[in-house]
Amino acid sequence: MKNSTRNSGNKLPWIIWLVFLMAAPVMAQGQLKVAIVNSQKAFDQSQAGQKAVAILKEREDQLKADLKQMDEELRKLRDKLASQKLTLSSEAQSQLQQEIDRKQAERQKYEQENTRLFEQFKDQLIKKIREEMLAVIDELIKERGYELVFDLSTSGLIYYRPELDITDEVIKRYNASQASRK
Repeated sequence: MKNSTRNSGNKLPWIIWLVFLMAAPVMAQGQLKVAIVNSQKAFDQSQAGQKAVAILKEREDQLKADLKQMDEELRKLRDKLASQKLTLSSEAQSQLQQEIDRKQAERQKYEQENTRLFEQFKDQLIKKIREEMLAVIDELIKERGYELVFDLSTSGLIYYRPELDITDEVIKRYNASQASRK
C-alpha cells in the first residue's frame, strides 16, 4: 500500500516525460533553450494574416449576398404561385412549380460548389501564410539555438515565463519579410 501511494504521486503527464527524455542530453551539457510561440496570435496580428481575414470575409459576404438574392427570387416565385393558384391553369401552375424547383436546385448547387471553393481557397491561403511564418520561426530557432519551441495555441501549456514568448518577434520579422517581397 505504501509503495502504490508513492508511485501515484510521481505520475506526470506523458508530454512532460517526453520533454524530459528529449532534453536529457542537452540538460547534461548545460542550460536548455526553450521558446514559446503563439501561432494563432502571430497569424491574427501579422499584416498578411489580417489581409487574409479581410479577403476571406469579403468572399464570404459576397457568397451570402448571392444566396440572399437567390432566396429572394425563390420567395417571389413561391408568392406568385400562392397568390395566383386559383387563377392559373394547372399547366401554368406546373410550369411555375418546375421553375421554382429548378431555381432551388441551382441555388443548392451554387451554395455547395462555392462553399467548397471557398474552403479550398481559405485552406490554401492559411497554409501559405503558416508555412512562411514557420520559415521565420525556423530562422529564429537557428539564430538563437533553441532546443525546444512550443506552440502555445496547440500545446496545452498551462504556465510559461513570459520572456520565453517569441511571438511578437515572429510577427515583426514575418511582416518585414513580407514587406521586402513587394
